[in-house]
Amino acid sequence: MTDVIRVLVVDDHELVREGLRLMLSRTEGIEVAGLAASGEEALADLERVDPDVLLLDLSMPGTSGLDVIAVLTTRGQPRPRVLVLTAQDDQDIVLEAVRTGAHGYILKSASRSELVGAIRRVAGGDQYYDSVVAKAFLRGDQRQREAALLTRREVETLRLAADGLTTRDIAARLFVSSSTVKSHLDNIYRKLEASDRAHAVAIALRKNLLG
Repeated sequence: MTDVIRVLVVDDHELVREGLRLMLSRTEGIEVAGLAASGEEALADLERVDPDVLLLDLSMPGTSGLDVIAVLTTRGQPRPRVLVLTAQDDQDIVLEAVRTGAHGYILKSASRSELVGAIRRVAGGDQYYDSVVAKAFLRGDQRQREAALLTRREVETLRLAADGLTTRDIAARLFVSSSTVKSHLDNIYRKLEASDRAHAVAIALRKNLLG
């Protein structure tokens, strides 16, 4: 990481993007390296922007923030650190973001100083969860965290694969790209230690992961 933290802001609301750009541009040691209005745009811009931190909203049409994190996870290192910035404090969503690979989670109700501190913590290699999110995370007991091996989107993907749909058909059904579906499948194979779709489906059914 360089002395200046390069941030890519990803949010589908223009007012939020511009507000964050204006606020962070006035912060010493932080540079807004790019703005993206969607998950697809963020993934396309990563190589050009080369950010240290992805400041990422979760609720976006098409490729969601969770989908973006899943794709980044399959790319291995080095990859930008991911700080989720969202209005959602639901326990299940918090747990899913952490399982998928987020390095931090902060609510949009946080103060400027809290957000800046979170960016610096995450960029420095630490994790950061604001107090509201930390309480939601702690409410999820160990049994629940162990049972939730696959994320919600990964379960949806595997269910469709079990129904015999092709990668292209799954992408159309979930309104994401084929590459995103492939990333979900790669994560599923890794988590379940499966060799292919049929093997993954068999393991998931045995573990009752598909509901």
